[in-house]
Amino acid sequence: MSKSLVVLILLLGLAGCSVLPSAEPVSRYRLPPATLTAAGQDVLFDGLRLARPQATGVLNGNRLLVLTEHQSYQAYGGARWSASLPQLWQDWLLDALGRDGRIGGLSREDEGIHGEWELAGTLRAFELDLSAGRAEVVIRFDARLLRAADRRIVAARRFEQREAPHGLSADAVVMAHGRAASRLAQELATWLLAAGEAGGP
Repeated sequence: MSKSLVVLILLLGLAGCSVLPSAEPVSRYRLPPATLTAAGQDVLFDGLRLARPQATGVLNGNRLLVLTEHQSYQAYGGARWSASLPQLWQDWLLDALGRDGRIGGLSREDEGIHGEWELAGTLRAFELDLSAGRAEVVIRFDARLLRAADRRIVAARRFEQREAPHGLSADAVVMAHGRAASRLAQELATWLLAAGEAGGP
C-alpha cells in the first residue's frame, strides 16, 4: 500500500472524530412582553423618539449576567439574550410604551423620523444580583427626556426595579427580568407624561 493511500485513509478516519468537546447548546431569550395594557385613554404625549441607551463593559453584551457577592460578573453558560442589552432594552421599551397607549408617535432614533421629544439614558444594571446574599433580578435605568429641537434635557430620573426569581434556572431568571421590566416601564410612562407636560411650550 502506498504511503499516500495510508495518509488518505487516516484522514478519512479522523474526519468524523474530534478531541474537542461538543459545543454546548445555547438558548437565546427575548425579554418577555410587557404586561402594560392600554387604559382606554387618548394619546396624551406625542412624538417620542427612543435612543439606544448607553452601557459599558459587560452590559454591552448579550449574556445573562450574574453579579456575585464578590462584586464580579459571571454569566449563565447556555443562555444568551436575543440581542445586545442596549438594543434589547430599546426595542422592548418601544413595544412596552406602545402597549401603554398614552404615548404616540413612537420611533427609534435610527429610523430618521422627526419627533418632538427624545428618550435617552444609560443602562446601569440588568442582571441577577446575588451580592447581598439573596437572589434578585435588578434593572436600573437612568432616563433623560430631551427636547429634540435643541437637545435640552427637560427631565432626568433613575428608575430601578428588583424582582426575586422563582428559582435560579435561566428560564426563571428571564421571567423575573420581565416582571421587573414591566413595573419599570409603567413608572417610566407615567413620568414621561408628567415631564412632557411640565416641559412643554
